[in-house]
Amino acid sequence: MDNYSGRLFGEAHLPQTRYVKDDRATPDSHTGPMNDITREELATTLSAIEERMDKRIDRMEYDAEKRVLDYKSELALRDEQVRREVDLRQESFRFEQAARDAALSEKFSGFLAAQAERDKAWEKISEARFERIEKDVSSIKTDTKKVSDDVNGIKVTMAKYLGAAVVIGALASAALGAAAKHLLG
Repeated sequence: MDNYSGRLFGEAHLPQTRYVKDDRATPDSHTGPMNDITREELATTLSAIEERMDKRIDRMEYDAEKRVLDYKSELALRDEQVRREVDLRQESFRFEQAARDAALSEKFSGFLAAQAERDKAWEKISEARFERIEKDVSSIKTDTKKVSDDVNGIKVTMAKYLGAAVVIGALASAALGAAAKHLLG
């Protein structure tokens, strides 16, 4: 990277770093010796680092537990909401099914009532037809008896007229026979 591009992106031109065995070998006066640390300073520093790390870990555990509890409570709320929705859907389905059942029951009841009324009407019509047929048959029997009586009356009347005609014919025949005998002989 050239100086222009480094300045373009806000990078400063840094001097090249020299690597040395310890920091006391550097000629800079602003760097003090840092390699001479006592065991107590090291222990104190490590203890402080451990304490900070323990606090951080405790905070992380607390945050993780809080997140887990929040997530569980959110899931419980969602489960409760889903359960309520399912209960409402089931209740709605039951209500709609009861309404459909009632409508079908009314239709069937109406159909059966109409069927019963139709059957009663057919019975009345059939009874009226049978009564009319019985009256017609009775009338036919009466008319047949009357016709039979009339035929018998006609027979008697004809027999009377026929007998009279035979008698008259016989008398006429006898009178003709007598007149012919008298005229002829």
